[in-house]
Amino acid sequence: MFDIWWLLQPGSLMAICLLLALMALAVRAQRLAVLFAGAALLLVAVPTTFDVAGRLAWELERRVERPEPMPAEVEGILVLGGAVEWRTSRERGQLNLNESAERLMAAAALARRYPDARLALTGVYREDIESDFVASPRDSSLIFGEEYRGREIEFIGESRSTYEDALLALERLRPRAGETWLLVTSAMHMPRALATFRNLGWTLTPYPVDYRTAGEPPLLNPDPQPAESLAALDEVVREWGAVLVYARLGRIGWP
Repeated sequence: MFDIWWLLQPGSLMAICLLLALMALAVRAQRLAVLFAGAALLLVAVPTTFDVAGRLAWELERRVERPEPMPAEVEGILVLGGAVEWRTSRERGQLNLNESAERLMAAAALARRYPDARLALTGVYREDIESDFVASPRDSSLIFGEEYRGREIEFIGESRSTYEDALLALERLRPRAGETWLLVTSAMHMPRALATFRNLGWTLTPYPVDYRTAGEPPLLNPDPQPAESLAALDEVVREWGAVLVYARLGRIGWP
């Protein structure tokens, strides 16, 4: 579904333009070579000079805020996948996280805060992190404690998209009317995730984490590093692309 958005990411477009420039040079089409090379340079120069990625990320992150105050009682905590490097975790026998690690950190913190709440993790199987979210620590455990003893933890590993997160979570968890469930995911991902669940009839309380912006970004990029700026823009373009696809498919009513 999202292959087209992979092709339309700025980093991918830059690579395509460079390849076309080389092909144009090979057939002595110098004007085309200059055109494609200029386009590639522009795709790097714009996000490096201007904080395009920050602006687009902020437009998503500012839409949903954490509840203040936090609920006094919570029946469940649902943490969406994307933080665990499951292949590395499985092969190394130790939890490995990526740049969205705050999702798992929030899961552990909320589990301590609400010891009676059910805990559900999507996009990861129990065997991927079998040493974590346990009461008694093992040699490779990073997340453990008494708050996990006797706690009901559901692993919905087969989920591979936000829409599948919502469908499978509803099917497995069967939340009751009136229950308070927290939804944990990255702040940039939260608007689409929350809208997807609500569109399927489940209203959760958002708990966004993993912010990429400190507030409304400036016009100029405060950290003008080409590789990092282009990678950040790729990530936010993927999310905006997913938002547009979900809206087109009727999975959300936003934007």
